[in-house]
Amino acid sequence: MAEIRETHVERDANGNVIDTKVVERRKGGGGFGWGMLFAVLVIAGGIIAFAYSQGSFQNAGAEADRAAEQVETQTDVAFENAGDAIENAGDQVERATD
Repeated sequence: MAEIRETHVERDANGNVIDTKVVERRKGGGGFGWGMLFAVLVIAGGIIAFAYSQGSFQNAGAEADRAAEQVETQTDVAFENAGDAIENAGDQVERATD
């Protein structure tokens, strides 16, 4: 923590120093940053709790499974079509060379 040191000087009417006081204070800080972090964590926790209570995580998992199955099916079809195309091209090359 940072310290603040202030010197107060009292003078009389002629400008002579009558009294000198040194005041030391510790500077408080970090309140806003920690408060903001705490607020963000509370809000995020609330959103996660709400999503869980509404079943969003289960629905998202089911949708991800369906999407993965569709991608797998489409990939299999694409590989099969590519294999057929290569086989047809090989047959055409063979007929052309005979």
